[in-house]
Amino acid sequence: MEISPAKIIVLFIIPIFLLASVDLALASYSYEGMPFAPDAQGTFRGEFYMDGGHGLGFSPYSQNFDVPEGSVLWARLYIGVWGGTDSDEGWVQPEFNGQRLEKLHLEGINDENENVFCAGHGVYWVAYDAGNLIKNGENTVEILTSTGEPGKKMDGRIYGTVLAAACENPKAPMVSYQLLTGNINLHGEGWSENIKEVNDRAEVNFSAGQALNNIDSANLSVVYLTGSKGLPDYIEFNGEIPGVPPQYLVEKCGENVRDIANEVSFDSSGDKGAASSYFDMEHIDVLNYLKADNSAVFVRGFDINGDGKIDDQEGEDYLHPVLAALVLTSKNTESVFPDLYPEIRVSEEELIDGKPVEISLTINNPGGICEENCTAVFLVDGNEISRVPIQMGAAGIHRSGILWSGIKGEHRLELFLDPENSIKESSDKNNNCELNILVRSAPDLSVSLGEPVKIENKEISSASTILLGFIALFSIRRKKPIFLILLVVLIIATFSGCVEETQKTAKTDYSISVKITNNGEASARDFDVNLYLDGESVTVLNIPELEGQTSIVENIRIDTQKGEHALNVNVDENNRITESDENNNEFEISCTFN
Repeated sequence: MEISPAKIIVLFIIPIFLLASVDLALASYSYEGMPFAPDAQGTFRGEFYMDGGHGLGFSPYSQNFDVPEGSVLWARLYIGVWGGTDSDEGWVQPEFNGQRLEKLHLEGINDENENVFCAGHGVYWVAYDAGNLIKNGENTVEILTSTGEPGKKMDGRIYGTVLAAACENPKAPMVSYQLLTGNINLHGEGWSENIKEVNDRAEVNFSAGQALNNIDSANLSVVYLTGSKGLPDYIEFNGEIPGVPPQYLVEKCGENVRDIANEVSFDSSGDKGAASSYFDMEHIDVLNYLKADNSAVFVRGFDINGDGKIDDQEGEDYLHPVLAALVLTSKNTESVFPDLYPEIRVSEEELIDGKPVEISLTINNPGGICEENCTAVFLVDGNEISRVPIQMGAAGIHRSGILWSGIKGEHRLELFLDPENSIKESSDKNNNCELNILVRSAPDLSVSLGEPVKIENKEISSASTILLGFIALFSIRRKKPIFLILLVVLIIATFSGCVEETQKTAKTDYSISVKITNNGEASARDFDVNLYLDGESVTVLNIPELEGQTSIVENIRIDTQKGEHALNVNVDENNRITESDENNNEFEISCTFN
């Protein structure tokens, strides 16, 4: 991999690089939620353990787990917390086998904690590493929250808790698994800020099992928060709908109905299960539906009556899938080598000329356990930019990142894993990946104003017309003398004159058109437009997004007296947006308001 020094000087001297691995923030708040991503994966001889419960309850909240025999390779503790709203704040702190874990401050829409997923109106899914505290046999978890603490408004009740672990045992069958976590807010109309928005389905793709030749069992494990009994919901696996129809819904919904998230865990296959309010965990046999590439879809409901929407008799109002695991077992005794493959991700909206952007790197190992170190080489347009140290762990996932300042134009990002071939793998043909990207020029916001247009006020004339009509009708019906009618007309005329005199000093409504333009290529997001009249603020417009090389026009209504006035408009006054030109963000004119 020979590098041309000339190319490096031309392409990469001007941008600023952090040529090192950086920690990635894996979560933040999103109303619609966070898509599922792998949290652990691999192939080993032993048992994949996943258990939990027990439904909505107050702090302190206790749960016991019975971990099977074997050497624990890794362990994760997951906790569902009800915030009450997306703005109320508080904290959560678990105690695992007598050892207190980190107290995490939960901050709703402002939350940026690593491994905290907050979605919807304050539904939290929190993950902790428990690998150093877990033991075989009985484990006890007690969870504390800020419920009742002065100054903390967060509800703080616990939906439930889940413990997942990989227990290696040379006497057990071979296991291949993939565990994914997230927090997706499935919801119908009226549950979001935009009443027309719905989110009915969420798909999860699995890459487990490629290392096994003969598969004897296949189980899909899923966890939900906020589910309600009696409101249908479904899980699809490779296009099939597993589970049994609940008898309490068959009469009104038919034999194909399901209610997976029904506040009873471990009952989707017809077993009695265990009551667990607003929390559901299921283990589903999917061996008969297994394919080479497998996927599951969480479905909020189906439009059974064909009216074009899912009502509260056809699906859940809102539902939060948070965990999914595909676990395959085989009696095959052959050893399985590691199988590492890399992935590159970058936010397209962050690819702006000259702006440092985080390139996220993920190294996956769905094969045999690998706890060795290696190197990944990051290239841009064929030129080596950085060598990133990779330390694989038993959980089969390594995440890191690189900060890179892009130059406007198209580029090819590449990642080569273990170029020294230091790790013996089942295949090294998938040790590289590439991603084609487009770096756009920065936003360039400008603003202009149109002439004021008087808004005709027809309220007085309309009121007068209505009054005259009423009096005329009243007079006809009552046969009043003509002089009385004339007297009424005279009073109205006098009244109208008074109104006209008052209007000479009254304010008049005008419409002002404000044109906002983004001359750059990249979108500008979440900025304000401030309008001033004679130095006084009139209004502030918030623009959620303005795409590159587009314009929008907003008509603003103001009331002022007739005469000469100064209008001033300023876009992105607080400089939230990094622009290529900051000198065209203000526009001022003097106008005659007639």
